[in-house]
Amino acid sequence: MISTLVLLFAFTALAPADATIQTKERASLAIKDKTAEYKKKREAAGKDIEKLWDLYLWCDANAMGKQARSCLRAILKEDEGHRDAHEGLGHLEYEGQWFTTKKKLERHKQEQEEQRAREKGLVRYKGEWVPEEHVVYLERGLVQDLDGNWLSAEEYEKVQAGWTRQDLLWIKPDEKSQVEAGLWKCGEEWKSLEDANTFHSSIETMWVIPTEDFILYTTCDRETAKKALDHMVRAMGDVKLVLGFLPERPVSVAMLRDQGQYNIFSGGTDSMPATENSGQSSIHHGYFADHWYTEEGNEFLGAGVGYWDASTDAGNSWGVHSSRFAAAQALLEGIDPSPKVTELVRKKGKSAWKAEAFWGEKNLPLWFRTGVASYAERYFVDQFVAANGDYNWVRKWSLKSLADKGGLRPVKDVFSSELSMDRYDDSTKLLNEYGLLVAFALDGGNESVQGSYSKLKEAIRENDPKLITKAFKAFQEVLLENEPAIQEFASI
Repeated sequence: MISTLVLLFAFTALAPADATIQTKERASLAIKDKTAEYKKKREAAGKDIEKLWDLYLWCDANAMGKQARSCLRAILKEDEGHRDAHEGLGHLEYEGQWFTTKKKLERHKQEQEEQRAREKGLVRYKGEWVPEEHVVYLERGLVQDLDGNWLSAEEYEKVQAGWTRQDLLWIKPDEKSQVEAGLWKCGEEWKSLEDANTFHSSIETMWVIPTEDFILYTTCDRETAKKALDHMVRAMGDVKLVLGFLPERPVSVAMLRDQGQYNIFSGGTDSMPATENSGQSSIHHGYFADHWYTEEGNEFLGAGVGYWDASTDAGNSWGVHSSRFAAAQALLEGIDPSPKVTELVRKKGKSAWKAEAFWGEKNLPLWFRTGVASYAERYFVDQFVAANGDYNWVRKWSLKSLADKGGLRPVKDVFSSELSMDRYDDSTKLLNEYGLLVAFALDGGNESVQGSYSKLKEAIRENDPKLITKAFKAFQEVLLENEPAIQEFASI
């Protein structure tokens, strides 16, 4: 009896397991049958999209996911835009393109965003796309107001609180009506433009007019100052043409109202320090103020200086050239500064300034630096002449002046000669010759010179002193080799 029960128990315990095994075997056979049938159908479908789609539906109905996806991929090989196949594979559509994963779609969007930003001249700064020229201001912690002015956080708060700015002077909200009435704040008084021009006609109380490119210190009337700024902007285009780029920040320029003020500003008086060390102001109607500092004596202004005498026709004519030369000198200082000396003066005061150290920091030889300014003044192409006018009138005038003084001296002598107050006529000629060499490099059409000049511009932009020295040496050598062509270029 006991044996019978044991056998019965054993049979009962084993029966479900055997059933499971049989079920699995049947399922496996069914899968093999379906796989075999799939292979036949797949071979029969070939590259026929409709048959492949029908096979996909059959696979899907029979829980054959791997084979179903294979059918969809086969369809896409024949028809890349088959929407149902893409959707069946879980692909994502964006602007007419299909992406296999969300990650790939996001990467595409990012690449597209970067491409569109670059086409607009934008760069990424702290996760945001901004105009490339804005970065230099953003790095200084400045904020741009609605008028496009760059302000410190403190200044921006003033704007938000209703303050307004008149040139560089901040006006309280309760005085805003004075500005709206066309008045100018001069010290503690509000004056008409005519009276403000008189107030600012003194060197001690100059106008300080900020623009996007320049900070103009001037004793000229406001109307004349605007004319000067117009020509400075044009000169800026010529400097960019010569060097290929411009300073990232506004540069300082001073324009005096007549030659008398110009001489006082450059040479100084008992109560006013001189603003230059080189003496170039005695040779020309423009110079670089290598020793001009704020009243506190520790902030170097690095300005180009000129004058515009609006009281005579000749003064108005020469003012154009003077403002161009001064602007170019200021721009060149922005490109080729003396940071070590400037920082030393900021810490210890202007008594720490030494001419040898200041000029020793420069990367550009003086002949080239002055030559770029000379080009911007007297070798530029005048695009603003009247109809049927001569675009090259300035250049022709300069070449005639050079011819009247005996023509271009040997190029090696141009490199080695220096400006000197003791040789006034020769120095004015040398200024012209400096500009001529720059004009030839830019416009002479000489392939070897222009090739060397192109490398020089790259070196200047890289701001590598060793590279610049090497490039200048090669540039000057190729100019010497092509002296006959330069002499021909200089002839009229």
